[in-house]
Amino acid sequence: MEINKTKEGLTLKADSTKTKDGEYIITGKITGDIEVECVKCLKPFLKHIDEDIKFKVVKPPYNGFDEEYDIIEQEKLNVDEILESEIESIKNDFSNICESCIKEEFNEEF
Repeated sequence: MEINKTKEGLTLKADSTKTKDGEYIITGKITGDIEVECVKCLKPFLKHIDEDIKFKVVKPPYNGFDEEYDIIEQEKLNVDEILESEIESIKNDFSNICESCIKEEFNEEF
């Protein structure tokens, strides 16, 4: 199944396949520009995202580990929920630092 969802400036384009165990394998990309808050000055700025994704959607509870895929526990495949979760993860990333703060840090080092 082909997935093509857009929310808050980000687009998830991926393919999903259902395994014989009833799990879903989702591989693709999340791209676009999203407004995030700088962790230093707290000002909003646009961050460009271009990330490959590899998810395995499994029914809870899942007690395993997978080195190849990020595990997502869902009773029923919900692509909107997956994209919303990725957006929240990007917004809460501690590496969200605006250009002004990056330049400020660079200048302080010298």
